[in-house]
Amino acid sequence: MAWVLHRLSVTDGTYRGLLTGSGAPPSLELAMDDRVLGPVVVAPAEAGWEVTGVIGTAPLTIGTHTIAVRIAGGDILDSVTIVTGLGAPEDLRAELGALRAELAVLKAAFRRHVTRGG
Repeated sequence: MAWVLHRLSVTDGTYRGLLTGSGAPPSLELAMDDRVLGPVVVAPAEAGWEVTGVIGTAPLTIGTHTIAVRIAGGDILDSVTIVTGLGAPEDLRAELGALRAELAVLKAAFRRHVTRGG
């Protein structure tokens, strides 16, 4: 069985979740982009493992930032997006526009690949 992380809350800069799965829990970390923000404490709980990590102030910079809770250096189990700044709605629209443009490029490349037969 794979590990599943259920977010319980994000309060006062602290992430809390419940990790379920079999065996000893993996080492977890909080990361933003390619930067590790810090470790996550994993403690036994009634229905699995209680997960707690301090997000800190790194994502409190103007823009949109995604914090990932992941197995150390590996798979992402959950993520939290933080939007700050006066232009937050405009930032989100710009990010969405950039994602749409990237998706259009990928779709076109995939179509070319399929029509050429591999």
